[in-house]
Amino acid sequence: MKKFGVGVFGIGWVAKEHVRAYTYNPHVRVVSLASRKKESAQRCKDELGLDCEILPDFESLLKRNDIDIIDICTPNSLHAQEAVAAAQAGKQVVIEKPIAMNLEELKQVHQAIKKAGVKSQTGFVLRFNPYCRNLYEMLKAGAYGEPFYIETDYYHEIGPWWSGYNWGSNTKKGGPSATLVAGCHAVDLLSWWGGEVEEVFAYGTFGHRTDYEYEPTYAAVVKFKNGKIGKTGNSFENECPYFINVVIHGSNGSVLNEKFYTKKLFPYQSNWQTFNTIMPESGDVKHHPFREMVDDFVDALINDREPLAGIDASVRSHELCLAIDLSIETGKPVKLPLL
Repeated sequence: MKKFGVGVFGIGWVAKEHVRAYTYNPHVRVVSLASRKKESAQRCKDELGLDCEILPDFESLLKRNDIDIIDICTPNSLHAQEAVAAAQAGKQVVIEKPIAMNLEELKQVHQAIKKAGVKSQTGFVLRFNPYCRNLYEMLKAGAYGEPFYIETDYYHEIGPWWSGYNWGSNTKKGGPSATLVAGCHAVDLLSWWGGEVEEVFAYGTFGHRTDYEYEPTYAAVVKFKNGKIGKTGNSFENECPYFINVVIHGSNGSVLNEKFYTKKLFPYQSNWQTFNTIMPESGDVKHHPFREMVDDFVDALINDREPLAGIDASVRSHELCLAIDLSIETGKPVKLPLL
């Protein structure tokens, strides 16, 4: 049985969980870890007991004939150029979010992956969380009837404890915006569950923190292409535990985070029922379903299908992020698509 060779670049907090996920899949083999800091790659290799090579740079991965998949876990501002180079080298590519910092980079990544005919998976891990998957399947089955309002919010206090804080909170050092740093997780859920967005209007604000060079808190109202509406928000300055907020209202039922009500499936239900599954309740990457993300990607390669967070879905979500940023900047509604 052929095994896909994997090379991972940028061996930090998230990368170790990516690498761990590959070790569980029987169809892949971690061939190389590459990092500009050899000690971080060596530490990951030792902790996971890997039999692999340690390489000094990204170019070394590109040249390897035994590497089929390149997994990019570097700082955000490097993702686009590395994804383009990986695709041009004929590698299948897994890209931690965000895949681009602006519209031009997003266009370049999209075109490179399409032109090369390779597959990609973006690290939108909430798509693989059991609670989020349940919601998607229930929406698809019409459990709540026709949805007319969908709300998704990402609330996660982010400070100096985070290894990416210096660039993640500072635009001049390569940090992006609140949407691209992490609000994109909620944006992606909104796009996945609600479909294409036609227009967005957003406000951003500084709450009580002064260490961010962009508004760390925002709220955005969207109009879907089908005429229905939704909302997505984010805050990195909330003084509370990590929290993904979900509200859905449809013609036959509703969802309020861990609670659901559906007249179609349970016509005699008199009160809320509760999801009994793994909830998206931790910002710790050890809690994130990277194993399911990897399994979906490998299955997509084997069966020649689009991964769940493939390039087209990823572009739609990133476009919405950039449209939110543009609306905050201009104070005006923004039409989509942008590309």
